[in-house]
Amino acid sequence: MRGQGRVYRPIRQGRQSNVWWFDYGIRGKRHRESSGTTSKRDAMTLLRQRIGKRIDGTLSGRPDRVTLADLQDGLRKHYVREDNNSWARAEQAFAHLTSYFGADTKALTITKALVSDYQDARLSAKAARNTVRYEVSVLSAAFGVAVEHDLLAAKPVFRQLAEGDKRTGFFEPGDLAAVVLGLSADVADLVRFLSMTGWRRGEGAELLWAQVDWDDAEYPGPHAEPIPGPNACVRIAEAQTKGGDARTFPIAHATELRELLLARWRKRDGLRVFHRHGKSIGSFRKVWATACKTAGVPGRLVHDLRRTAARDFRRAGVSEGEIMKLCGWKTRDMFDRYNIIDSADLSRAVAQRFNGNLTATFLEDAGQAR
Repeated sequence: MRGQGRVYRPIRQGRQSNVWWFDYGIRGKRHRESSGTTSKRDAMTLLRQRIGKRIDGTLSGRPDRVTLADLQDGLRKHYVREDNNSWARAEQAFAHLTSYFGADTKALTITKALVSDYQDARLSAKAARNTVRYEVSVLSAAFGVAVEHDLLAAKPVFRQLAEGDKRTGFFEPGDLAAVVLGLSADVADLVRFLSMTGWRRGEGAELLWAQVDWDDAEYPGPHAEPIPGPNACVRIAEAQTKGGDARTFPIAHATELRELLLARWRKRDGLRVFHRHGKSIGSFRKVWATACKTAGVPGRLVHDLRRTAARDFRRAGVSEGEIMKLCGWKTRDMFDRYNIIDSADLSRAVAQRFNGNLTATFLEDAGQAR
């Protein structure tokens, strides 16, 4: 009907699109934009909502002018508003997206087919499957923010790659000690902290002295340094964690961790526990890679410290629920993805089963038979 707009499937490069588009006019201005859906009925519903928002004045943007750079900027502002501290990683993902598509590429032209081509190109460049999955997830999130702010009509649903292999890297004590020797003292202290707590790199790097509770109220009067009490712990707030859960890590009975924090306290300089001459420790990827290569464990990631800590807790008899609380896994599914049981653990389990319990049971049965 005239004045009500229409939906249509454009023909591009000789092929008709599966996605329906809007074509409508408001106050003499024509608008064309993707509906993001392959259902004509859903597209018609979205079209009526779109026209209504235009008439009401609640929608003033030009979807046809939104670029990939605009999507990135919108997602960045969203991260700032939500106090999400993982923007640095999302920005790295956008660097690859921008390199492939171009910052000025119109958002409406980034189709499912083009994203599939992007995935193929990244895999051909030897990018890990899980890395490519994350990059597409970031792109999808950026579209979602644009829709939320009425810059676009709908969020496209991109096909995701199957998950890649789970990381299986672990550090044995000797390997980690060798890596630490190749790092500067400040970075080495941060790495040791991460290996003992299982926390993420950003959680350790941004830890403030105000979040270290020495529980030393029972020791009044002047003393040269803190005297940790029975409830001494390290705390981080919800906004500082990836899962959005506040976390407490007791240190009173963790001798090595407690001594590390005291050593950091003795050379404190500013608000942060871990710092380089009072300044925040940023990325140390290159020196880490060099230290790992020199130590004979090339290719290991800082994130492998998290997996190693979880394995060591489990070996010490700590329950999986307690490990999740200490290290910061919100769901069992995410915890399971870390694959914290290594081949050595399985060998010990078999040895215990056949050379321990089974042998004892056999001898007991044999004695009863006599």
